Amino acid sequence: MNLRSIIFITTLLSFTSLSAESNAYQEMEVTNGGSIQGKATMFGEMPYPRVYHLILFPNIDMCAEVDTDDEMNRVLDDFKISADGGLKDVVIALEHVEAGKPFNKKPILIDSEDCKFTPDVNVVRQGEAFKVNNLDAVMHNSQVYQAERGKIIQNLPVPPEEVTDGKVTFQKKFKIFQMICGMHEFMQTWGYRIQNPYYFITKLGGEFKIDNIPPGDYNLHAWHYLMKPQNQRIHVAKNGTIDVNFKFNAGKVVRPLYETIKSGRIKKDAVYPGSAKGRELGK
Repeated sequence: MNLRSIIFITTLLSFTSLSAESNAYQEMEVTNGGSIQGKATMFGEMPYPRVYHLILFPNIDMCAEVDTDDEMNRVLDDFKISADGGLKDVVIALEHVEAGKPFNKKPILIDSEDCKFTPDVNVVRQGEAFKVNNLDAVMHNSQVYQAERGKIIQNLPVPPEEVTDGKVTFQKKFKIFQMICGMHEFMQTWGYRIQNPYYFITKLGGEFKIDNIPPGDYNLHAWHYLMKPQNQRIHVAKNGTIDVNFKFNAGKVVRPLYETIKSGRIKKDAVYPGSAKGRELGK
């Protein structure tokens, strides 16, 4: 088999795989649908935030406008929890639903302002396009990583004060991507792959509800980008409502692989010279 034939077959298989996924879910009228409701919570001592010393990055004045402490550190508050432990930004998703309600998913728009990507979490379909609206007057040279393997799947330069188009194509059956600015490491946003419209991203209280579900047995998945995912096997009865809760242990945070590498990482004692601690050390 010559090289041209191999390339053709590989391309055809890739196209067939993407087409199969896009056709896997069929929209239909749901009769006697059921509902799932519940809450995602976190218990235990709050995990420490991730801290990045702005003195080590460009555009310090602009980047210091938000989420910055008195020592000129950008602080990533990854765990937003209500007074009763409700956990924000948990994706609750039913897996392998073949047919059901319309897939009325909103297009993904990521804002980039003051060296910060928002929102923190999106849901994304295989091959889905997204837009990054850069409100900053500087370029952000971003990369999209396949989080399960730490491999870059797209380079995405984001010019200043422009809207840039991107596209996520997951490898194999992987589900998680992370977009990071190569110049400002603390600029991060996450995406979770979905196959059907039966999902919910929790707000601050942690509550969720998914309705109009065809009766049947399903796997219900709960994912937070710094926690180990959880699964529950559930049965949705005709016109029924079931309560399902997910509890995350704050002592079992899973840090991204690249942040566990000690060599070359930012040291905890690095400080901004103009901070109170920096002035004290300079005496």
